Amino acid sequence: MAIDTVRQGQIIKGVAGKYSVKTDNGEILRCFARGKLRENGALYVGDYVDVEVNGKECVIKDVLPRKSMLVRPYVSNIDGIVIVISPVPKPDLLLVDKLIISCIQQGIDCALCVNKCDMPGVDELYEAAKKEYGSIATVILTCAEDGRGVEELKNIISGRYYCLAGQSAVGKSSLVNALVGDKIMETGEIGEKSGRGKHTTRHVEIVEFEDGTKIADTCGFSMFEIPLFDPMFLESYYIDFDKYRENCRFRGCTHTVEECCGVKEAVELGEIPKERYERYLKLYEEFNKRWEKRYG
Repeated sequence: MAIDTVRQGQIIKGVAGKYSVKTDNGEILRCFARGKLRENGALYVGDYVDVEVNGKECVIKDVLPRKSMLVRPYVSNIDGIVIVISPVPKPDLLLVDKLIISCIQQGIDCALCVNKCDMPGVDELYEAAKKEYGSIATVILTCAEDGRGVEELKNIISGRYYCLAGQSAVGKSSLVNALVGDKIMETGEIGEKSGRGKHTTRHVEIVEFEDGTKIADTCGFSMFEIPLFDPMFLESYYIDFDKYRENCRFRGCTHTVEECCGVKEAVELGEIPKERYERYLKLYEEFNKRWEKRYG
């Protein structure tokens, strides 16, 4: 069958094996994937792709090289992540740590958004977030309901392509609506019994502003596993530990069981938050177990 044309564009939405691809001229093509690209995880929202157009049928045939990619949420070619937390549901800071590690690995920017600033407990959460993450990420306070902090968030993402990531019901879709100034995303609420968020966003979708800013609203999630690497390298992704490493007696110090460790001394002095260090130890142990089982 003859091919009318091949066009390039970016995947802006993917649902149940069907993809929306926006071409350079603004046209939206409804596409299927070819061959191995039909496999789960082969295509990410944000991918630039070649599309074969034959009449009304559009088929994605190739993916162009990615400059960045995350496996949870499944997005590619992003410039940065806005990690969203709120007082309710209870923040999973280990998840935040893992997302920040992924940002550092990918060389992309990271901001931490403490949302729902109209709720009790938000001031304490915001201060704790600044203490733990202020040296490695931009930390802002927002309220999607009344607009507080939305302009600051808009300035962070302006002219770039960011994704929102975090647990369900922290207000990601509400923030997208506030940024756009219209209710374009469905929003959810907290389950009364579980205290957990209900999933409302069931797919990843890019929203583009008039100035070219792009933001991807993503499905809420609680489980996130970083691709495996030697646990010896974990400490290199904790860039807030950097200035204390020079006080470690041993080269290659993992800051776990070694004596005369500059990082552990900084924890004892309160210069590194104890809670962040304890999560580091938990992640190190997790990686160590996975590393030992990598061949079995």
